[in-house]
Amino acid sequence: MKLAPGLILSPAAMQGNPTLIRSTGLRTGGWVEERMIYLLLLACASPPPPAATPVAPSAPVAPATAPSGPLSFGAPVDLAAAIPVDQVVASPDQYAGKELTVTGTVREVCQKKGCWHTIATASADTSVRVKDKEYEIFLPKDCAGRKIAVKGTFSVETIPLEEARHYAQDAGKDPNSITEAKPSFEMEAAGITLL
Repeated sequence: MKLAPGLILSPAAMQGNPTLIRSTGLRTGGWVEERMIYLLLLACASPPPPAATPVAPSAPVAPATAPSGPLSFGAPVDLAAAIPVDQVVASPDQYAGKELTVTGTVREVCQKKGCWHTIATASADTSVRVKDKEYEIFLPKDCAGRKIAVKGTFSVETIPLEEARHYAQDAGKDPNSITEAKPSFEMEAAGITLL
């Protein structure tokens, strides 16, 4: 054990060398005291254990396969208060900025994590994009075609071109097929139930 640069203390050195013990400022005594002093010095000079490296929690990833039967995420969804998505899209200004529950069918799901999805409407060109504010709800990637109920805040937004291309890439489509920003119906989900 090192006490100072170049000074090493060992049980053999302590037993046979009272000068070394005195130079440490410790009193000499019997064999037991010398062993206790050695253990004390050994414990004090031991390097600290290596610090644990913090591991950043990874974002949850949706299961690859959706289990059958209802599956809920986030806040509870009141199915009795649900409005069909086509009714909401037909009068978007009436519902914009309001918290409501809509029902419909999942059209697309993010194929990277399941972090967003779209709800189909009667028009093939129109859907409602759903994502959650806290990035905590991840749907199974194979749930397209399933009935869904979403509780959240409805809004009418214009998706910037780069963001629209990002969504296309996440959906497994060619991002360059998106050539302009367009209006979009969106919901910030608080709770989701796959039916």
